[in-house]
Amino acid sequence: MVSKTSESAGRPRLNYFKAIVWFVLSLIVSCGNDALTKYVGTHISPWQVTFFRCFFGVVTLLPFMLYQSGVSFRTQIPWLHVMRGGLLFIAMSLWSHSIQEVPVTTATIMSFTVPLFVLLLASIFLQESVTWSMWIATLMGFGGIVLVLPPVHWSFSSTFVLFVSAAMLFGLLDIINKKYVEQESMLCMLFYSTLTATLLLAFPAMYVGSMPTGYTLLWLLGLGIGSNLILYFLLKSFTLTSVSSLAPFRYLELLISMGVGYVFFGDLPPRHSYWGATIIICCTLFVIRAQRRGGGSSAPSKK
Repeated sequence: MVSKTSESAGRPRLNYFKAIVWFVLSLIVSCGNDALTKYVGTHISPWQVTFFRCFFGVVTLLPFMLYQSGVSFRTQIPWLHVMRGGLLFIAMSLWSHSIQEVPVTTATIMSFTVPLFVLLLASIFLQESVTWSMWIATLMGFGGIVLVLPPVHWSFSSTFVLFVSAAMLFGLLDIINKKYVEQESMLCMLFYSTLTATLLLAFPAMYVGSMPTGYTLLWLLGLGIGSNLILYFLLKSFTLTSVSSLAPFRYLELLISMGVGYVFFGDLPPRHSYWGATIIICCTLFVIRAQRRGGGSSAPSKK
């Protein structure tokens, strides 16, 4: 007979295991979305890819919003959603354009830099204290970016700027989420910001090409559903354990993206990118650990 004490002791371990499963699922979908973005970007403009990704994201969110009897539509700070939607519009557009120029694994490595930008921006907008050791780790992490995407010629220089700008904007979105998530529901924030981004993307998407074929639209629908699934899986994992305890598993995405990139595109980044990835991962793990000791943590953005 199992005692109640042993059952209660085993429950946290079971919840932590479930949280890991949900978190890894979010990483798999995230890599799948990057691969889909790269694939459909060979058939239509990146502007159209981003527009339909947001459009189908909004459409597939609507049933869940209506299921809650309209409660999810209520907001006290509409300007916040417009601002987040504008940032999302720019960040996702930059990401969709730059991912066409590099292997999927390189895009994944660049996404690891978001916590570094969160640290930098949190010190500015949230007045969070940052130690010298954290600043040094952050600077070293930015050095790793140069190894991943060395700006040696024009195409890589422009890609470097696009990726770094996108990562910085995703970091800024994390800061905004951290500051306002207790005032608005995550579902409400996701819906209105994605709706705003969709409306902003409609104009450039309208003028860059013809309507995608039905086959391409099916892939774009999957991209929109995947975007919502990423958040759903993340929220499921964060309800079972702390964000910081899952942070080390974030880097499994590198292995997943290597497999996806090789199987579907036959490409892998050059060796110097892995040296850069090693530096970025070590630095971000140090920063996350230091933030955890200081009592601060935030959910990572997922592109």
